[in-house]
Amino acid sequence: MNKLGFWSAIGACVASLAYGIPQIMQVAGLLPDPLDRILIFTPSLVLVPFFVVTLAAVCAQSSEAAKPWRMAALAIGILYGALASQVYINQIGVVIPHELRGEGHLARATACCNFQQPMTVIDLLGYTYMAIALWLLMPTYTSKPLRYLLLANGLLAPFLILQIYWPQLIYVGALWLVLFPATLFLMARDFNAQADAIEG
Repeated sequence: MNKLGFWSAIGACVASLAYGIPQIMQVAGLLPDPLDRILIFTPSLVLVPFFVVTLAAVCAQSSEAAKPWRMAALAIGILYGALASQVYINQIGVVIPHELRGEGHLARATACCNFQQPMTVIDLLGYTYMAIALWLLMPTYTSKPLRYLLLANGLLAPFLILQIYWPQLIYVGALWLVLFPATLFLMARDFNAQADAIEG
């Protein structure tokens, strides 16, 4: 289970970085459309199963005291996965292909990610659930750096969901680009340390 947790956490970390780089490049105007969106939505879709499996591995190795918190984190994480994956597969499999065929008007209602578009709101809810899931893990770890990062991710939750009304909060929400991969990297190290302890 530690190996599964380690590699899924590493996968989530790498996928988040693979998302973050083109996202920054898009904002800087360095990528043409729709290549920018393809490079953003594809790693976002890959991130979903890696993150949920990481939470499942965390839950599977919990103590009795930690189990309620970790099970709650997994439950909320599954909600994130169910919402977010719908957004990304729809963009990659429906919206962008329609636009490339000159039929963008047929999929405009399900496009993402401008202010108050339906899929944008769903995506924001998904990432809010992700933040809450990480926050729920905080009491179950003893490592102070990891606890602080889990708390910091949790504190992003209101700044994520409230973007449905105030999109300028994205400047706070953008801290996710650093906080999330750093958190998953430390979670991977924790899995690795536990595996070493068992083998030792």
